[in-house]
Amino acid sequence: MPARLQSKELPVFADEVMVSFTIKRSKDGKRKDAVVRMSFIDSMKKTVISEVVVSPVTADALSRVLGKTLEKLEGALRGEMKRREDTTTYIG
Repeated sequence: MPARLQSKELPVFADEVMVSFTIKRSKDGKRKDAVVRMSFIDSMKKTVISEVVVSPVTADALSRVLGKTLEKLEGALRGEMKRREDTTTYIG
């Protein structure tokens, strides 16, 4: 995993997410390409605050990482985690 990445973006809060996919055929019709689109929504403002498009491979990795992160979070809430344990996971 690379050194901790620094973000210049301010964090924003989203309490809903829409997930969809798009499949496109190449002009010759022999190949299909797909992407997964995630739209993060602020329901109070009723606006999409961020839209992220990823490959199916990255979406699958994100699904697995989110599952593992939520398991760690549940353990931390039960007091099973050390105080300074790093919870950052890199997909790449």
